[in-house]
Amino acid sequence: MYYIGKGKAEELAVLVITTHADLVIFDDELSPAQQRNLERLLKTKVIDRTWLILDIFASRAASKEGKIQVELAQLCYLLPRLVGKGTALSRLGGGIGTRGPGETKLEVDRRRIRRRISILRKELEEIAKRRGLQRSNRKKSGLPLVSIVGYTNAGKSTLFNALTDSEVFVEDKLFATLDPTIRRCYLPSGDFMLLADTVGFIRKLPHDLIAAFRATLEEATYSDLLLHVVDASHPGKDDHLEAVEEVLRTLGIADRPVITVLNKIDLIPGKLDRERILLEHPGAIPVSAETREGLDELLKTISMMLKDCNLYISKETAKDLHVTTWEDSRKQN
Repeated sequence: MYYIGKGKAEELAVLVITTHADLVIFDDELSPAQQRNLERLLKTKVIDRTWLILDIFASRAASKEGKIQVELAQLCYLLPRLVGKGTALSRLGGGIGTRGPGETKLEVDRRRIRRRISILRKELEEIAKRRGLQRSNRKKSGLPLVSIVGYTNAGKSTLFNALTDSEVFVEDKLFATLDPTIRRCYLPSGDFMLLADTVGFIRKLPHDLIAAFRATLEEATYSDLLLHVVDASHPGKDDHLEAVEEVLRTLGIADRPVITVLNKIDLIPGKLDRERILLEHPGAIPVSAETREGLDELLKTISMMLKDCNLYISKETAKDLHVTTWEDSRKQN
């Protein structure tokens, strides 16, 4: 009824009054009925974890693709929660030649949302087709694709910039990156690869968001190797690791070759603390994307793994190849 017990809900109602709160956020997904019941009892707006994440995504979306994906996720979330309030939303929408008294405003709103969802899904299908053509082009060239994945704000884009000498948008906030970016990257051995920066994951990532961003997340599913970036300085890094692994399982790529990258190692000055973290994560590569510490070791490890899998292309071969990445296509359009 209230997601929490009635007694706790009444305690929360008192707390809302005493603190003059105008918004209550639940760290889990609420059903439409639970949300309505809580709003009636608390006399204030109630949102859940899913809507908060969608709201953050909406504030970060800058590209057309990002905005389409966020809007689709928001509408899919909103549709079952759209309800009328008494007679306030009741209005005749029929007339001569129509059957019955016509549609209520609620029914009209639902129909408009469904129509909009259909339009957005078709647009995303076109985006997925264009991405597929570019992946096909890369596959024909035999270029290995390495994707950077990890929890949001783990420093993925900073690492991407450091490895590719790029200047993609970086900011210390959640979900600063929504659109994947792909750049060419040379390795110390002379091997050649493509590196992709992807959207950050988060614990209990909303299903509507995964569905809407599938075209974006698919870049990781076609990768030959994953760089799992972990914020080594974060106290919840183990939970972050599990959350990312859960999303990878959802995408069906949990069995993909992975290099764990312990980023922001410069924020751990103590030698003993660093050794302890490395013991907890055997085989992980400690780096600092900010100070470039450990990047040479990371590149050597990537090169060895690609070579072992026979996935690399030498620099001599690569210079004769022209590969159109998704980023290149967007610039041309």
